[in-house]
Amino acid sequence: MHKRFLVTVLALAITASSGCAQLGLNKKQAGTVIGGVAGAVAGAFIGKGNGKIVAVLLTSTIGAFIGNKIGSMLDDQDKQALALRTQEALNSSASNSTQPVSWTSAHSGASAKIEQGKEFTQSKTVEVKRAPKVTAVPSMKLINEQYVTNSSSNVRAAPNKGAEKVGGLQPGTEFTAVGSTGDWILVGRKGVTVGYISKSLVSPKSEAAANNLKSVNLDEMNVAADKETKAFDLDSIPSLPTQQVVAETSCRPVTVSLKAADGNTEQEQNTFCKQANGTWELI
Repeated sequence: MHKRFLVTVLALAITASSGCAQLGLNKKQAGTVIGGVAGAVAGAFIGKGNGKIVAVLLTSTIGAFIGNKIGSMLDDQDKQALALRTQEALNSSASNSTQPVSWTSAHSGASAKIEQGKEFTQSKTVEVKRAPKVTAVPSMKLINEQYVTNSSSNVRAAPNKGAEKVGGLQPGTEFTAVGSTGDWILVGRKGVTVGYISKSLVSPKSEAAANNLKSVNLDEMNVAADKETKAFDLDSIPSLPTQQVVAETSCRPVTVSLKAADGNTEQEQNTFCKQANGTWELI
């Protein structure tokens, strides 16, 4: 049976100063983790100004991710914290993924080392939502990372220069690159593909940050107020087509070495593959 790493949105809030500390995470780490799963779970976000982490907790099914042996050596609070730390490690870029990540419980004294093996690719069928005018593609390479436009950029209904223009993005617009097909990037807004943009016009956010390029997030923009972005207003679309796409996705082997509070040790080895919604599935 396939085991899945599941994240659930719950109707409660925990503060970065108290709730995250109890999970063994500092404010920066928590922000990274929640940012990584926000595209996959509705309502997950970092509260601006007061630093609150809103409505995100892991369910008890996280025990399946950690494994029966390791799970039996931790309480529920430590299971959640270790799972969050592992998700944070998986959200790191491929170039940084080989660096070991440590975790220490804030209350029990348990600790762990999370090590990732060399990333590899695997083809699988994934489900992708798209705006009605956007043409489906038979295959793609999953990305699910933040990209930024380098200049004024046309967004088209299909991955070619002759396709209908469905909208446009100003320089410095940040969006989720769902995937790529040939020389084109699938532009995502709130988990939905809203068009295609040429690779030559965009850069990964990490590169844009290095160049001190300020950006605005497409998910947070009032797209209905501008004719260039009006087509990206998902609230005005009654239904969204869903397609099955053969995707080349990234997979990573992960080894978690645990030292429990009582000094006993255990090790768990698993493999995760990135999904179309940005989460990592345990296979």
